Amino acid sequence: MKKTILTVILFMGCIGYTFAQNETGTPEPPGTKKNKDIEQYVGVQMNGLIKQVLNFNNNNSSTALNPYLLNYSIRSKKTGWGLRLGVGYTYNSTYNNDGISETTTKINDLHLRLGIEKAYKLSDKWSAGIGLDLVSDMNNDNTKNIVSSGDTVTTETKDVISNLGGGAMGWLRYHLTDKIMIGTEASYYFVTGNDKRTIDVTQTINFGSGSSKTTTETTTNPTTTSALFSSPVVFYLIVKF
Repeated sequence: MKKTILTVILFMGCIGYTFAQNETGTPEPPGTKKNKDIEQYVGVQMNGLIKQVLNFNNNNSSTALNPYLLNYSIRSKKTGWGLRLGVGYTYNSTYNNDGISETTTKINDLHLRLGIEKAYKLSDKWSAGIGLDLVSDMNNDNTKNIVSSGDTVTTETKDVISNLGGGAMGWLRYHLTDKIMIGTEASYYFVTGNDKRTIDVTQTINFGSGSSKTTTETTTNPTTTSALFSSPVVFYLIVKF
């Protein structure tokens, strides 16, 4: 996972250097005014905020989200062609103990995408774009449950999921100002990978002079393939630099 993140950072650094060159193909000298032909955009998913503001019925229904919470893109103002990066990271740790059952859960999920896009100006207030993405999902989830009632049974489940794929995407944006936009997007990705699940069950039997312990391990490693369609129900607040 660390190697993947480092590779993406280095790749985006090379992209920024390439786009920073002037029309002659040489780097801009120090102190030169930033090339106005290059536009950069940063978008943050805002569905959570919308839910808090508009959720008047106080129910606990979940909001449909795609996993890319932060997006960055850089493109040529003249041609509309550019590159984009999407990142989503989730870490969640929960613990519960009712005196008999003790459960610890850790969720550690990383989602990355990298692609090219072509932007189109529809009007002074509207713009759209289409593109192709490479996507990678890396999930490492762990759940440990300990039941103590005379004897002790410990069940630990580890899920390691690694997917790679790609597909087409499209976005639509409304320009509140020249620098601030609200947008949505849709995508269709085909991904394939492995879902390795390991379940360890350890039973400790206590008796007068001591205890005995037995452990059973079950491992599955199926290959998964899926086509994922993300409808335009996610909204981003986008700032242009």
